[in-house]
Amino acid sequence: MPSGDGDPAADVVEQGGRHFPLNWRPPRGAAILLAVGLVIGLAAGYAAGYRQAPRNASPPAASPGSASPAPSLTTGTAVPFAGGPALTQATGTCSSQSGGKLQLGVQVTNGSAAEIELGLVHAVLPLGGLRVISQQWAPCGALEVGQVPAALGPGNSTWFSLTFQVLVKCPGPLPVQFTVDYTTAGESAAINLPGFPDLSQVPYTGCAGG
Repeated sequence: MPSGDGDPAADVVEQGGRHFPLNWRPPRGAAILLAVGLVIGLAAGYAAGYRQAPRNASPPAASPGSASPAPSLTTGTAVPFAGGPALTQATGTCSSQSGGKLQLGVQVTNGSAAEIELGLVHAVLPLGGLRVISQQWAPCGALEVGQVPAALGPGNSTWFSLTFQVLVKCPGPLPVQFTVDYTTAGESAAINLPGFPDLSQVPYTGCAGG
């Protein structure tokens, strides 16, 4: 309110029973304390917000049992020769029974232009019913000569035969297939052969036609 003497510097403000001149400024020390308080308040607010924010969050570690089993691996039939497989099944087959044992044989031909080294023969038994006892690179009824691989020249044919223990009364409906290992030019391979679609045409005591 005006002081009444016309001096603007003498104008005062009245508040709560205290009178302050209009050009009154707070002491310098008080202003400094106010500025420091504001800085401290801002810093405290930033720190509180920083603590609430995630720091470099990492994905949770997987439990020991959560790892996917590594998927399992399957190989197919190797056919390394252009123009057809190295080993093919010919039309000749043979069989021989001795008690509860049955010998089955297949003739094979080297259809490649290179010599191949013959290896083991593996029986594939989709319906079971038989158990392999022995094998040989010879026709049925021949003296077993063990599992020594034999060389087969281009265009030549040979026989292999396997002896089975028959586990059923009549093996007639059972299919018997073969996988043959061989080596050529230092490379190992294998070939699947159809063998016998079933044994209904193979004579066996106790079966129809046996």
